[in-house]
Amino acid sequence: MVYAVTALWSGHLSPLARRPLLDGLAPPTAYRWVQPPPELAATNQKPTPNTFAVKLGSDGSKTAVFTTDDAQVTLILPAGSFASADGQRDVEVRVEPLAGAIAHPDEPLHVVGNTYLVEATYRPSGDVAKLASLATVVMVYPLLANDHGSHAIIWSKTADRWKALETDDLPSIQQAGADVRELGYVSVAGQPASPTAGGGSSGGGSSIATIAIVAGLIVLAVIAAVLLRRGSGSGSRERSRELEEQRRRRR
Repeated sequence: MVYAVTALWSGHLSPLARRPLLDGLAPPTAYRWVQPPPELAATNQKPTPNTFAVKLGSDGSKTAVFTTDDAQVTLILPAGSFASADGQRDVEVRVEPLAGAIAHPDEPLHVVGNTYLVEATYRPSGDVAKLASLATVVMVYPLLANDHGSHAIIWSKTADRWKALETDDLPSIQQAGADVRELGYVSVAGQPASPTAGGGSSGGGSSIATIAIVAGLIVLAVIAAVLLRRGSGSGSRERSRELEEQRRRRR
């Protein structure tokens, strides 16, 4: 998780500049659902809300990177994400997990996992703290058997209308990251794989074609090896006959 966050932080100005990273060979940690699928209810552990404090200076907030206890959400707040305010010592940022069902993105997007409410207030006043510059949210999404398409982080200010954000999707480690201009509700939405991208029967056909190609190459390699052996054997026999003929002439 630390490696992925570092990569996203280093490229936060342009999501397209980020690169996927390997996060070891360990199996992914079980996703924590607010409302788990029936088959996962018995073993599911509930996610918990988290609260973080962002220090304020004369020129605004300090750089901060926070990750929830279950590592399912990370916030990257560059310096100046929150403006300074008279009499305020810091900004309290709260991340609250909610059921994914509250999010309703436009088709063909469909919610994958939880929805999270991210909000901030100045302390000690309790006034709402708004972002003064771009921040980055990184979210883990569950590994589902029928989820083979791309993913996008969706955002809403009030949970009524949802917007898909430009997203850096890292499916190898089930993480997605995007820049946000305002705090609010965020979730990860999946998109069905297009037929030309290897979804459904096309994916099966592609796999079969790959197997056929590999098998064909193996057969060609075997035939080449046999021909080489035969050629080597024929050459040896011909050389033996020439030597025998030379011995006979000498006699």
